[in-house]
Amino acid sequence: MRLDFNVLWVDDQPNYVASQSKSITQKMANEGFDFRPKLCETLDEVGAQISEDVFTDEIDLILVDWDLGNNEYGEDAIERVREIVRYKDVIFYSGQATVTELQQKAFDRKLEGVYCASRGELIDEVIGVFESLIKKVLDLDHTRGIVMGATSDIDDMIKTCLTLAHNKLDEEGKAKFIKDALELVDIQVVNIAKQGERLKSSPSMEALFKAHMLITSDHRLRMLASVLDMKEFEVHAAGAVTLKRYREHVVHDRNTLGHAVLVPEGKPNSVIDDTGRIVDIVQMRELRKLILNLRAEFRALLDAMRA
Repeated sequence: MRLDFNVLWVDDQPNYVASQSKSITQKMANEGFDFRPKLCETLDEVGAQISEDVFTDEIDLILVDWDLGNNEYGEDAIERVREIVRYKDVIFYSGQATVTELQQKAFDRKLEGVYCASRGELIDEVIGVFESLIKKVLDLDHTRGIVMGATSDIDDMIKTCLTLAHNKLDEEGKAKFIKDALELVDIQVVNIAKQGERLKSSPSMEALFKAHMLITSDHRLRMLASVLDMKEFEVHAAGAVTLKRYREHVVHDRNTLGHAVLVPEGKPNSVIDDTGRIVDIVQMRELRKLILNLRAEFRALLDAMRA
């Protein structure tokens, strides 16, 4: 699972969808997940989405209104979905038909895996299905995967920001950019050489495992911080706050989760970092929420640098 909770929403009333999306978005954000609905207003749009294979891995839930207008109905949309995806959860709802009537329509078409709700109950139904899904993935192992995936997205945005910054500089600026990066490499080479000498004088497996690559993700963060401090990029200077928050409040816990050793039995819900501090499932939720906000800020920075 990802930080993104992707939903295909089939409804011909976008105003209703927009108002209900706000409540769902807030409730999911409280758990550290980003609600991302994709609206389809007609059966043809549903067919187009299926043909683009968005269901293969990306859609977590499908919401379908009963009355889609122009004599098109939700059970037809669900039937079309089921031709491609048999086991994706679907919530079938209506502001006109009763829950019992919706259940009967699904039964008559032999549509399985369908939850039925009134439009007024839709938000609670969506959150209920969401909570039942995330309960399966909120142990340490799955949380680690979610955090690693999200921070990998951020690392990729940082690399793209650095590339964009380099390309916008004049030749002199580009030369200095590379020179500064190579200085980081030189420092790292010296550090690795020192680590090698220490290993030779006092060899141990623990010391061996502390060796690092020449350009780490932290180096890239420091490089981007330097870029944002340049006069040429002063319009993006606010991004330095995002970088600082990410380095100080995410990187360490990400590394702790990344190097944690899981106990084979049961579902481990906490891990101890190298300072003896326990990172538990509640703190992991706060970490997801922080990463969610920072990811949005990094994306905004990237978009601004692309302009």
